Amino acid sequence: MFEPLTRKFTDWRLRRIAIRKLHTLDDRLLNDVGTSRDDIACFVAAAADC
Repeated sequence: MFEPLTRKFTDWRLRRIAIRKLHTLDDRLLNDVGTSRDDIACFVAAAADC
C-alpha cells in the first residue's frame, strides 16, 4: 500500500543527496561532468528521468 509513496520519497531523497554532492564540486569538475552550478538541479532531474 505504501510502496509507491515510499519509492517517491526515496527517489526524492537520492536526488537531494546528488544535488548536495554536486554543489561541493568546483566549476572545472562540473564542466567536465557536463553541467554548470546553475543547472545542477535540472541535470539531476534529467538523469532521474532516464
